[in-house]
Amino acid sequence: MSENTEAVAHGQGNGSARINDRAAASINTSMPLTAAIAYVQRGWRAIPAPYGSKRPTMKRWPDLATTDTAIVVKWWTANPSANICIATGRASGIFVLDVDEKDGVGGGATLAALEREHGDLPLTYTVGTGSEGVHHYFTYESIDFHLGNSAGKLGPGLDTRGEGGQVVAPPSRVDDPAHAMPYVVLVDVAPAPAPAWLVDKLRPVGRVDPAVSVTRPQSSGYAAAALRGEADKVRAAADGTRRHTLNNAALKLGKYVGRGELAASAVIDELYDAAQVTGLPDGEIDRTIREGLRDGIAKSGRVA
Repeated sequence: MSENTEAVAHGQGNGSARINDRAAASINTSMPLTAAIAYVQRGWRAIPAPYGSKRPTMKRWPDLATTDTAIVVKWWTANPSANICIATGRASGIFVLDVDEKDGVGGGATLAALEREHGDLPLTYTVGTGSEGVHHYFTYESIDFHLGNSAGKLGPGLDTRGEGGQVVAPPSRVDDPAHAMPYVVLVDVAPAPAPAWLVDKLRPVGRVDPAVSVTRPQSSGYAAAALRGEADKVRAAADGTRRHTLNNAALKLGKYVGRGELAASAVIDELYDAAQVTGLPDGEIDRTIREGLRDGIAKSGRVA
């Protein structure tokens, strides 16, 4: 059994017996171009990234990711070795559960505990990452809310990619000592709907609408506008200023959270989506937002 298949088994509870030790081959991932064409034919929006990188470098890549085969052929003909990224979200019809197995964090163990409590994940399209992690792809069926990106919301080592997110796809490789192998398809079946328990855990709680939870109606317009404005600043931040801009945004919005005008979960989701576009590492994004929010909430009783 390969390392990646073992990672699937560790995160599949009793359902791991359904997964064998071969990578399914319905999608030909031997060459980036053929793989990219296969992905867009499934309706998954593709975008290139430099070889060895996990991040698209095109500005506005969430808007440029495409299912147009002609554009895909043009991109990978110009750069045959480019990595493939798939834009997640409703437009592609998929979100991804990322089970991370690095830096001492065991997402597989976290997922196995959730499965023992709630039930196994269904058999679904599954990718092994180059760092022994696993990506489980799910459809948007039953997702009747804004599903952004998260880091650790479900527990240590479990991230999700939805609106504004992307995942690296086979046969891409990442130039990182932790990534010992290329991304590979482990289970090539159509993505399944996520189980109800997973959807429930991802569903926002206590919000009036997908963007903002308001306990003081007279402040709703101002607070919502502040949230959108700070997220726009994060997206537009220049290289070298991105972490500072993100921290400053979280700090300012934390004051609204502390005063009960915004939900912390709304701020985290919005800023996470915005920061992912800039190329900041996921762990740094999560840490920066939470530190900024904590400090902002602590200062919420003061005049800005």
